[in-house]
Amino acid sequence: MVIRSFVFTCLLQLWSLVSMAQLFQFSAVSKLPSVINTKAEEGLPLLSPDGKKLFFTRALYDGNEGGLYAGQDIWVSEYTASGWKKASNSIASINNKNNNAVAGISKDGKTLYFVNASSSHKSNGIYFMKQTGNEWSRPELIFIPGIDNLDFLGFNVSPDLDVIFLSMKASDSHGNEDLYFSVKDVSGAWSKPKNLGTTINTSGFEISPFLSADKKRLYFASNGHKGEGDADIFYSERLYDSWETWSVPVNLGSQVNSKKFDAYFSIYGDSVAYFSSNRDGPYADLFRTKVSQGRTILQKGQHYVSKDEWNTIVGKNVATDFSFPNKSTLLSAAHKELIFFIVNKLMLERDIRFHLVVKEEENTALSKERLKVIRDYLKASGIDAGRIYEDQTFAIEKTKRGVIEIRLFK
Repeated sequence: MVIRSFVFTCLLQLWSLVSMAQLFQFSAVSKLPSVINTKAEEGLPLLSPDGKKLFFTRALYDGNEGGLYAGQDIWVSEYTASGWKKASNSIASINNKNNNAVAGISKDGKTLYFVNASSSHKSNGIYFMKQTGNEWSRPELIFIPGIDNLDFLGFNVSPDLDVIFLSMKASDSHGNEDLYFSVKDVSGAWSKPKNLGTTINTSGFEISPFLSADKKRLYFASNGHKGEGDADIFYSERLYDSWETWSVPVNLGSQVNSKKFDAYFSIYGDSVAYFSSNRDGPYADLFRTKVSQGRTILQKGQHYVSKDEWNTIVGKNVATDFSFPNKSTLLSAAHKELIFFIVNKLMLERDIRFHLVVKEEENTALSKERLKVIRDYLKASGIDAGRIYEDQTFAIEKTKRGVIEIRLFK
């Protein structure tokens, strides 16, 4: 059993660039220094709560326990006034000839959750160790029933240990690895992992889950959703405080993603993020980027409806896009019929609002005209103007046609 990275996978070419939600804005991405990155494969960066230690994995490295081909080790670098120190793999002597990786860190930084996985035996869960002073306890197993994967496997543990996310291929997977979750019952026993469903999981692979500190957003990598090239990093919003219901994934865009393998994204304080990418060579390195909040029309507590919500509210197989031929600003009969159908479903749902999102455009002037004709037809069909929003908070692709999407939020 191994943890998927660029080295261990043949990646698929994906579709062209999709719109990126400007929930976050990223500064220029920088590669971490050579005391961390080597000619080997680096991945799975996790920062300690105090920001002073960066845990990560290194594979295909002759300094690992067991040598070059023995598996991947946990390495750690400490941050000092002069910068990051040379990384060491001697942390608590937990590395062996298997595949080892840190899967989570407690809020106080004194408990490490980690993976000890091998291709020769089935995994029964993850391990943890507690630190007292300079001493670490012996590893203890957290048993998770129903892990039936002997291929690629990944974990992310929430800091307070109330939910564990997994990436694995199981009997109910939709393709390669899917994302799953496991939660504790009142007795402290963990549930059999449950598939997150087709809103997130695809016929490709979904890997490297990372839950935000407020537990409202899940970051992951996928080669099954539209993206920049190979595996891209996405996020999805948690809906209704449920671990089972998530919004449609959003690509983090070309500020973070490249045409190659990008994964293992982790974010801290919504101000700094780390991830792994092979954009600069045959093997992946670790990168860092600063994060700032971007533009959004959503107020606190509001969210865009998910695919499943759309299917319930409006209906299955009901289009959301209005496609305009080159230079045209006229609504077709099919456009008008679609608006009439949607309005009839939502006329009395006054808590639901419309966001007209330009996804593709020839130029700004044509987009303004197209937005106007859709807005005017919505108003003429009975939707109050106060329920219609046109602020463009998403990236727009330049093409030879126009595409405007109706997104619902509440």
